[in-house]
Amino acid sequence: MTRHEREELAKRVCNFYEDAANKSVKTTVSYFKKKNIPERTIRYMLNKYLVHGTTNFLQRTGRPVKITDQQLNGLVQAVNNKTGISQRQIAKRYKVHQTTISRTLKNRTSVVIRKRQKAPKMNDEEQEKRSRTNCGKLYRMILNGCDIVLDDEKYFGLSGDNVQCNKRYYSTDPSTTPSDVKFIKKKKYSPKILV
Repeated sequence: MTRHEREELAKRVCNFYEDAANKSVKTTVSYFKKKNIPERTIRYMLNKYLVHGTTNFLQRTGRPVKITDQQLNGLVQAVNNKTGISQRQIAKRYKVHQTTISRTLKNRTSVVIRKRQKAPKMNDEEQEKRSRTNCGKLYRMILNGCDIVLDDEKYFGLSGDNVQCNKRYYSTDPSTTPSDVKFIKKKKYSPKILV
């Protein structure tokens, strides 16, 4: 039996108890027993009605939330459309564990953590000129029978864009996010180390 069906049955039992049975528990139980409803269920519903005065299912107590609704609004404002924010730092501010912050953002808010997209740090003219020349060079090299060689060298940038907390941002709606948060700006010749 679903919760809705139990509520409907409880209303029927209590209405019968009030109107037809003249507030007689014995009459109500015997009437609904004839309809193949267990006596224990009927008595439970009547007892609940007499104690609480309602047939509706009351809100059950559960584990209290660690972050209140007021704190939740502050949390959303603190992380929305921002980058470089660590959940551990936020957790220290609210005196909870990092997993609590992660679970709260996921389950109780519309904030989603997204990966920042890479975008070249140049103006429109430079970008257009660079794409024309580089695509042409690559196309001509492949036509001339040249092989493309891949090596296992790794460059580490010194601009801080390779730090994990700078690679993602929080946002409720990515269409309203400013472009300096959504994109990682990177210079063509930024300082780096070759390993």
